[in-house]
Amino acid sequence: MAKAVSKSTKRSASKKSSGARRTRRGAVSFSTYISRVLKSASKTKLTLSGKSMKILNSLVLDFFDRLATQGAALARMNKKSTLGSREIQTAVRLTLPAELAKHALAEGTRAVAKASA
Repeated sequence: MAKAVSKSTKRSASKKSSGARRTRRGAVSFSTYISRVLKSASKTKLTLSGKSMKILNSLVLDFFDRLATQGAALARMNKKSTLGSREIQTAVRLTLPAELAKHALAEGTRAVAKASA
């Protein structure tokens, strides 16, 4: 018969050094932020069904992935290791259609100004 290994020894054996990056467990969801924006945008008490929330969450994750990938490629081309607001701005210009990109850049600039003030 094989000896059972306790959970505590498994955890301590797989524990990484304190400087290691932590990974997220499970899927990342923007559903709380989507519902907050919906509440602030409409004066009536509108809500979304579970299915529509999944669709919107998928849309946000897809755009996030596209913009992050494009921004990382731009940073790599300029031999930079940091993904800054300039790379994200350029990625937005390249990824989104003209009018949508203008609105996104205006909102992003306003958000950065609000965060830094």
